[in-house]
Amino acid sequence: MGSTKKETKKYTNLTPDEIKSYLAKFRKSILDDKYAIAQNENRRENIDFIEDYKIDTKKEKEILLGIQYDDFCYAVDNDNEEFSHEVLYIFCKRQELDYWGTLENVDIYIKI
Repeated sequence: MGSTKKETKKYTNLTPDEIKSYLAKFRKSILDDKYAIAQNENRRENIDFIEDYKIDTKKEKEILLGIQYDDFCYAVDNDNEEFSHEVLYIFCKRQELDYWGTLENVDIYIKI
């Protein structure tokens, strides 16, 4: 029997207008408090990052609302079978954050 797992594709050819449109919808979700940052057993690195840099809800929103179209890296099909119909947008946002009293410029990998 063959595998029925769908091959995931990587998309790098989105236009600035497509990315800006996606971000406009994303920002609305943030402003409407309709978002969540995964913090389960499979996302330990998210939990550690939030704790290490003392990121509260206000700072989360500031970071997420600050994402710009030129922070876009690529989009990819969701490899989780339950959500295989979704395309995830990957961004890298540079942000100055407090790491135990020292300000650091940090590249934040954000998957939406």
